[in-house]
Amino acid sequence: MSSSKTNKLRAAAAALLFSGCAALFSGCSNSAPESSSPSGTTANRGQQIVDEYLKRDAAPYRKSRIRFTVTEEGEAAKVYEIETSRKQTSDTTTTLTVIDLPTEDRGTATLTIQEKDKKAVVVTYAASRDEFRETDTGKMFFGGLTAGELLGEWEKYNYKFVGEKDLAGAKVLEVDGTLKPDAVSVVARINVLFRADNYVPMEMHLFAADGSELRIYKTTNVNDDPAHPYAQKMDVENKVYKSRTVIEVLSREFPASIDDSVFTREKLKTSVRK
Repeated sequence: MSSSKTNKLRAAAAALLFSGCAALFSGCSNSAPESSSPSGTTANRGQQIVDEYLKRDAAPYRKSRIRFTVTEEGEAAKVYEIETSRKQTSDTTTTLTVIDLPTEDRGTATLTIQEKDKKAVVVTYAASRDEFRETDTGKMFFGGLTAGELLGEWEKYNYKFVGEKDLAGAKVLEVDGTLKPDAVSVVARINVLFRADNYVPMEMHLFAADGSELRIYKTTNVNDDPAHPYAQKMDVENKVYKSRTVIEVLSREFPASIDDSVFTREKLKTSVRK
């Protein structure tokens, strides 16, 4: 492999940390919406379905271990594993993410802060260079995905309920999201199929402003936790970069609390595993 390609993959590994919520389907809402029945009119049912999904995803604290397997055209698969700790309040979602594998990339961490009605702040610390850096969520990173889509910026879109349909024998609810006029994203439109019984997104298509399809997310395994159901395994096809990324949630737990010091920039260095 060329040195430029190796550097590209190493950069991608660091960019993994911008996935503070560990993939778009993990739903980083800044707050838990009030409980509502997703059975309203066609005009508002789309938003109600998204709110119901975010409500079920919400939790004061959450810890996960996630594996990303990235295959780029003409290259061997590259495997990364990260650990995330998330704290969620009514106004703010804060996530610490640390790369554990591969070994050569261990020692890189990120603190992601998403405040309601504010631009996400993504701070990365690289132990090898002993430096912090901030990165825009719209940039292309790991596997050719954007930090924004991995964070799950659901609030950027206006939603419309399309209808009910069958997907591999299961009933799903189709919702179309259009980028709000004042929002900024390379993804201008999203089309999502939520499973009707637990609201887990089973399939998502992302489109550019010109209508071209950018990426396809497909859930291939669901964890049916009654309190917090989630997509346990996803396959992501990147139409632009001709790459494929498999995202697997290896473990997830909901502790009663996590020390607040974990979620501070000052403590970011000490959170990095040496």
